[in-house]
Amino acid sequence: MLYSLFHILLQPDVSGGPVPVAPTGGGGPAPGPMGCGGGTEQIGFLLLMFAVLYFLMIRPQQKRAKQHDAMMGALKKGDIVRTNGGVRGEITALDDRDVTIEIAERTRIKVLRSHVAGLDQPPEQKS
Repeated sequence: MLYSLFHILLQPDVSGGPVPVAPTGGGGPAPGPMGCGGGTEQIGFLLLMFAVLYFLMIRPQQKRAKQHDAMMGALKKGDIVRTNGGVRGEITALDDRDVTIEIAERTRIKVLRSHVAGLDQPPEQKS
């Protein structure tokens, strides 16, 4: 039923009769659907949307990136870290590009420094 109602309302007028026109009162053209000043309202709305996106998405991401870069610069031998792949271990050596991580006794792997997700805490001993 709802479909047929929309179908009737959206059908073009093919009867050939006159198209009804709303009176304008002053004899001039009727104002458009946006009225006057529609362009400035749209620009204002776009600026508002950009400001909301900046404060909700862009700014927090930049803050996290700065924190991650500071953490990368502060890495040192002996730190317990976790990689992006989930591997956890202790840093035994590092250079400008790579970090060597000992993940088990006498088992070391080299990963790119940029793939270190962050510092990790040593596992708690159960007593």
